[in-house]
Amino acid sequence: MKQPKPHSDAAAGNAASAEDSVRKTSFFTVFVNDSIFGLEVKDAQAIYKVGTITPIPLIHKEIAGFINLRGKAVVAVSLRRRLGAACGNGAAENIAIGVERGSEHLALLVDRVGDVLALPSSARTDLPPHCDEAQSRYTRDLYVHDSKLIPILDLDRLFDFESGATH
Repeated sequence: MKQPKPHSDAAAGNAASAEDSVRKTSFFTVFVNDSIFGLEVKDAQAIYKVGTITPIPLIHKEIAGFINLRGKAVVAVSLRRRLGAACGNGAAENIAIGVERGSEHLALLVDRVGDVLALPSSARTDLPPHCDEAQSRYTRDLYVHDSKLIPILDLDRLFDFESGATH
């Protein structure tokens, strides 16, 4: 009986590398002004139009207030304010993305939602060292798609108001 030939570490590494480059993660694009960002599909529980926002006094400036999500008062965080982005012409944060962080339900306010993209891990690239610190602090990864760089949002950092991550 023939014994199977053992795989070399190099061959196993090449197979794992090929598998990684084929593995895809699904993101949908969100926009603040004309800037594009990615958010993992698995992180979003709901996408809905924003109704009335009830301001919360004495709170972080990045928190727009409470919004009603299916009868629940949910804290709405402005992606524009969090990134320190200016208000664009006619831009309005009228779309909310419902997320859950720990046991808390939150909403991320964006101008609009774009396409869903399934990007291979081979499209991932490192953040360049000269990126704007205020914006890159909320970025987990950077992907290249159709000659565009798409920063993927890090929701843990984005919704962390206790570690001094505000600006």
